[in-house]
Amino acid sequence: MSAAQGTPGGASAVVNYPAIVASWSVEERKERERKFLRKIDFRLLPILMIMYIMNYIDRNAVPHAKVQGLTTDLGLQGFEYNIVLSVTFVGYILMQVPSNMILTLVRPSLYLPACMVVWGIISGATGAVHNFGGLAACRFLLGIAPFFVGVAFLFSGWYTRKELGLRLGIFYTAAMLSGGFGGLFAAGIAAAFQGNSIAPWRWLFIIEGAATVAFAVATVMVIPDWPATTRWLSEEEKAIGVIRLIEDAGEEEESIKSLDAFKLAIADYRVWLVVLGQSCIQAVASLTSFLPTLVKNFGFSTIETLLLTSPPYILTAIFCLFNTWYSDKTGKRSVHVIYPSIFALIGIVITIATTNTAARYFALFLMLPGTYGCIQISNAWMASIAARPQKKRAISIAMNNAVGNLALVWTPYLYPDSAGPQYTVAWSVNLALTVVTIASALGLSLLLRRENKKLDELEASSNVLEEGVKLSKARKTNPCG
Repeated sequence: MSAAQGTPGGASAVVNYPAIVASWSVEERKERERKFLRKIDFRLLPILMIMYIMNYIDRNAVPHAKVQGLTTDLGLQGFEYNIVLSVTFVGYILMQVPSNMILTLVRPSLYLPACMVVWGIISGATGAVHNFGGLAACRFLLGIAPFFVGVAFLFSGWYTRKELGLRLGIFYTAAMLSGGFGGLFAAGIAAAFQGNSIAPWRWLFIIEGAATVAFAVATVMVIPDWPATTRWLSEEEKAIGVIRLIEDAGEEEESIKSLDAFKLAIADYRVWLVVLGQSCIQAVASLTSFLPTLVKNFGFSTIETLLLTSPPYILTAIFCLFNTWYSDKTGKRSVHVIYPSIFALIGIVITIATTNTAARYFALFLMLPGTYGCIQISNAWMASIAARPQKKRAISIAMNNAVGNLALVWTPYLYPDSAGPQYTVAWSVNLALTVVTIASALGLSLLLRRENKKLDELEASSNVLEEGVKLSKARKTNPCG
């Protein structure tokens, strides 16, 4: 097998990776793979987590800015604030699939930092806007610099299916930590620049944007590309990186075109069932865009509000780590979508049933982990279902995030200021969507079990690796299942 196989962009030299790996004893290979995984974890996870923390803080600065006076200073009226939240995800959704298709052709170590520079500049520029049009334009442009979906695809090019869920969970924990620290940071800015000639919310965008651009420049030499093309890997490390993915997901179809891969993805009913669940999860999780407003409706001051938004995010970060770790350990996906969704369901019922401040605040500790704890399980499930061809995997993961994030275009309109503090319609919709999430996960699990049973009978084999993952041999001959 050549270095070009199994990795986007190929490689300049042909290397017999199977022969290299075959020359090792079982014990030697196990030790080499352990060291390889530790090296990649160390080089990949920390830098991308910091990048995502900055990305998430930049994208979620508007809700923090709102409680600091953004809507008053810019004269936003009616649904204008809701529109601002929506247009961010219009650009974000439009670029999901094209971005991952580009990423199959270029170096991630250049592409991801370039996205970071773009969103940092735009985020900083938001601090200079003076009206609704300027704010909406900045938020739309911020959305067209995608990051998360590219990272999810990059991870799937380094980690096997049994490793992927936990790594996505660790990575996504950064988003939850940024939600917690973002509130603390916003509170610090509000206190430090109170009474300044430049409003605190403007400083919030300026400081966050400047920090993002500065950090992006330093990431180029750290982020790896693909197993066969990363310069700081030895040939032996490249061999183990490539071969273990082939063994996990099957050989790569070299000749498939992007359009053909797209057709495979959209024709696969399993892909759409994952997307359905992800869409519902994202819709309910969009409540975080209004979290500062929801908490302020409890009657707290601006700084108290910003501080009180942090604890639910901290708990969510811990739960995301546990849920993804246990999902990888058990090899199951559906149950790790269903039981968190039940917690979210309980939180929504509490919110509908009472206006008691303590009860509603407690409900946030059920709803945030119950929704965000499922998102990376969904992406890991998608990476398994659409493992090969690689371009199908890239497109399927992008579809999962793009279609899922469509919810963030329309859900802001469920939370108009006039509907507060009860937001009855919003919580009723969230209740229904959570039920659909549970039903779609259960239905997909049953269908995949039936498919795997048929494959067992056809292949007379017991090589099904995990729930929802077909046999490697069958996947190679019938990738759209």
